[in-house]
Amino acid sequence: MNEMYEMSQGIHIYSVIALLVLLLLMIAMHKVKGDFEKFVKNIKIAMVFHLTLLGFVVLTGTIMMAAKHLSFSPANLLMIVSVFIIVTLEIKRNKALVKVTKFKLMSEVSYKKLGFKYQSIELFLLLGVSAFAGMASAVSF
Repeated sequence: MNEMYEMSQGIHIYSVIALLVLLLLMIAMHKVKGDFEKFVKNIKIAMVFHLTLLGFVVLTGTIMMAAKHLSFSPANLLMIVSVFIIVTLEIKRNKALVKVTKFKLMSEVSYKKLGFKYQSIELFLLLGVSAFAGMASAVSF
């Protein structure tokens, strides 16, 4: 059981790091000027990787909690809440993208600002949770 926990922890940490790097790339994509159609294509591809990595994080986190007999710590609860917030922000960002591309209800510039805002919140939330989890494991609640 300990080996499964350690393997899941390694995958979990690397998935979070990859998610942070991808969020930084997506934030940069929102700031780059250029063809909006190319931006939409790239952001849709990045969104698939973003949600896949988030799935890896959730899966490995669930495996680690199961290996520890579902013991909830403040760090675990914070991670669970943050996943719900990140998924909610992604849904809102995707709905805004549909408003821009399909229905033309929002301007391209306002979408880029909104997407930048949501992605920045996700990045700082992920960094904050990672820092809190690191401190929590050092102090071991």
